[in-house]
Amino acid sequence: MGGPLRIRAARSADAEAIAAIYAYYVLTGPITFEVDPPSAAEMARRMTDILPHHPYLVAELDGGIAGYAYATRLYERAAYRWAVEATVYVAPGSHRQGIGAALYRALIASLGEQGFRTVIGKITLPNPASVRLHESLGFICAGVLAKIGFKQGGWHDVGIYQLDLGGHPVPPPEPRPFLPAG
Repeated sequence: MGGPLRIRAARSADAEAIAAIYAYYVLTGPITFEVDPPSAAEMARRMTDILPHHPYLVAELDGGIAGYAYATRLYERAAYRWAVEATVYVAPGSHRQGIGAALYRALIASLGEQGFRTVIGKITLPNPASVRLHESLGFICAGVLAKIGFKQGGWHDVGIYQLDLGGHPVPPPEPRPFLPAG
């Protein structure tokens, strides 16, 4: 790493860099089950849908986007509103520099401040690096969906990893919107 890593809320101007990072994963393996890389415009639309309610963060390094992370609702039904699904992607060539962990820590901190109680990470298996990352942050394996996705000529399992954010008060306060710092 050259300069310091900076984690901040994503902006629409980041959509092109985010789309480029994601396209790598869409095209090169089963990490994501999407088969066609979304355009920058589509990524901007997705960001707009997510940001009022959930965090969408980027990691800036040496003037570029080195990774991104976001959370979305886990399911539509109202009783699930305290649970989110989290995702993190690091730019090709930027792995093993702590970027994914830094993004995830910032994402988890924001989710906790917002009042979410549970974070779910889904990992296409095998993926030892992602399993290590999740477990290092306190996620536990809650189960495996066997042969759930077909991509690039094969069926793939998905591990479901769960992180509880410290207590489940009764009744729980409503989650608050994401308010970017600064």
